[in-house]
Amino acid sequence: MVGEYTNKRVGRLIAAGSRSLIDDAVRVISRLKAIHMNEYEDDQEGFNLGTPSDNNDSIGNQLSTFRSIVSQTGAKGPSEAVSMDYARGTISQDFTTTVENLVHMFSRIDQIKDEMNNISGEIEVLTKLEPLGIDLDLLVGYSSITSFVGTCLKPSQITDMKLPEGVLTATNNDIVAVFCTPQHQAMMSSLLESSGFQPLEIPSGKGSVSDLIQDGVNAQTELSQELISIETKIQDWTEQHGAELCVGLELLEMDFSESEAPVKIAVTDHTFVIDGWVTDDRSKEVIEALNPYCQHIEYEPVKPTILDHHHHDHHSSEPKPPVAFGDHGASAPMELLTDAIGRSDYGKMDPTVFMLFSYPLFFGLMLGDMAYGLLTISLGVIIRRSFPEDSANQLTRYFGMLLIYIGTATVFFGYLYGEFAGFEFLPHAYPKYATEAACNYEWANGACYKLAEGVPAWASWMTALYPDGGKIHYVLELPYDLTLAYPFHRVSSDLMNLIVIAIYIGVFHLMVGFVLGAIDEFRVGHGWQGALYGKFSWMIIMVGGFLFCYDFYKEDTIHFPGLGLVSIGLVLLVVHLMHEGLPLAISIILAPIEAIGLLSSTLSYIRLFAVGIVGVKIAYAGNDMLYSAAVEGFQDGGTGILIGVIALVGWFGVQMFAWVLGLVSPNIHAVRLHFVEWMKQFYVAEGEPFEAFGFEERYIEVDKTT
Repeated sequence: MVGEYTNKRVGRLIAAGSRSLIDDAVRVISRLKAIHMNEYEDDQEGFNLGTPSDNNDSIGNQLSTFRSIVSQTGAKGPSEAVSMDYARGTISQDFTTTVENLVHMFSRIDQIKDEMNNISGEIEVLTKLEPLGIDLDLLVGYSSITSFVGTCLKPSQITDMKLPEGVLTATNNDIVAVFCTPQHQAMMSSLLESSGFQPLEIPSGKGSVSDLIQDGVNAQTELSQELISIETKIQDWTEQHGAELCVGLELLEMDFSESEAPVKIAVTDHTFVIDGWVTDDRSKEVIEALNPYCQHIEYEPVKPTILDHHHHDHHSSEPKPPVAFGDHGASAPMELLTDAIGRSDYGKMDPTVFMLFSYPLFFGLMLGDMAYGLLTISLGVIIRRSFPEDSANQLTRYFGMLLIYIGTATVFFGYLYGEFAGFEFLPHAYPKYATEAACNYEWANGACYKLAEGVPAWASWMTALYPDGGKIHYVLELPYDLTLAYPFHRVSSDLMNLIVIAIYIGVFHLMVGFVLGAIDEFRVGHGWQGALYGKFSWMIIMVGGFLFCYDFYKEDTIHFPGLGLVSIGLVLLVVHLMHEGLPLAISIILAPIEAIGLLSSTLSYIRLFAVGIVGVKIAYAGNDMLYSAAVEGFQDGGTGILIGVIALVGWFGVQMFAWVLGLVSPNIHAVRLHFVEWMKQFYVAEGEPFEAFGFEERYIEVDKTT
């Protein structure tokens, strides 16, 4: 099953009950994860904003502690979900006390690291001072003598100078200690500054500098041993209780979410009112679960309605139904693309399923190389296997599956094109020999084939995957110069055919967009008039314009049936613009201008061939210059081997670049063709995503009804 073509049907749910039961009701809707809440608004007369539960602050403090410890320990949750009773045990007072003890341990670790850093700084300074041979307490602390102790870039300027009486110096390499009376302080300060003097911050302490260094080393050793002991205790505790810690964190996050939920609900002194949306397929389940806690429950499915051109109120105060994706099945990874541009209005066609076919098709047409396709599939498989299957990793797993889809399409078209890592390994068919002396040609199946040159054996063996070793060339000629071939040599003989195919794909793709838009207009838009004037007009213009352009190109004559269809489409488009509120004169001018824009949208699909050709040429250049140089280098031996290794590394780099570029560029252009050229024909991203209230559990099994 590829998926549903429209979003899920939803209904409005209004549930009211006694305020004393609000916490129970909130717990139920949180665990159901089925209600999209309409939050309370201040203009609702007679109602007030609900307040968090009484235990909100205590849960928040406990949650903060658990989050901090999980982050610092890197604890991993259990491999299988646990019961609610077990989870409650993990936030018991005894277990919480051990978690708080870990907080103190981590605080002590931070203190130890700060102390060790300070000691390291002091040892560094003391090591510089040690050669002076002066006790530490003799370097500073004088009342009638000024001391300068530090490093000096030019100590010789001081030692070689005849200093006045009252000045004493001690130097060792770049360490200088100067002691002088106050009357010589200014002179020595100026002299030291000119010598590049930088003072040192003298640590506190008394006695021999060497002894103080040893004391510092001993202190560091003790702190290091204490640090190792604490870290070992934390590691042992994490291995034993890490899973319980993660379970407790999840339960606290669930409790905190539920304790804050009342702020989304309108209340009076005695009642509460839940206002939200529920998908139709879960409405019965939700009503049954809320029945014990609500005295009044009202549910009404919302039917998409046909709009009135003149009376539709775009500014209604009523909340719009949110958009919930249908069951997309195999097309679910394409939700990444739909959500990237935003969701449509409620009830309209969902393009997700259609992109399951078109997006990989476009990507494969552009990249079209079996080697790069296999790499893309492998990357997708690695991503899927690296992330477990749960709600937290769903988007990442979707991305991995999307890579598998586009990689599979790339392998398929790479097989069709006969390309592997930029090598065209298939023989090319020719009608006859150029000359009798022509080399590397073979006759097969009544035709002449030129064998591929310069293709390594690890790529050329793939000719065995084709009938008669690839010495075939089936051609299917279709109307309007549409040519399909097998194999399809896009870089050489079938290049023009690929250009034509790209244009025809554009015509078909845009036509699908118009059809989807017409269906939306008829079902949930402006009825048959919107479908006729707003969408069918564009289909007529598309068909008429195609026939007109084709005949003008082939026969250099004006094709009146095509011109007539364009004229009919323009008349319908003028009527549509007038329905949108534009005057007749402006509509007559604007309609042809918009119709011309359809030509640029169609021609934009030419990128399906152009992007792929650029990628092939990059890979071909690497093969031609680097791979051939690597082969020649290894054959020559000696210094040629070194050249061969360098060339081979360079060739591998070019291949990786071509693959990465092949992942990025075709994706960008495939996205553009869908979002810009295709979706604008029928899709308006004005819908609000359906976001069910509730916490997503990973490790805990909960009863959704209690």
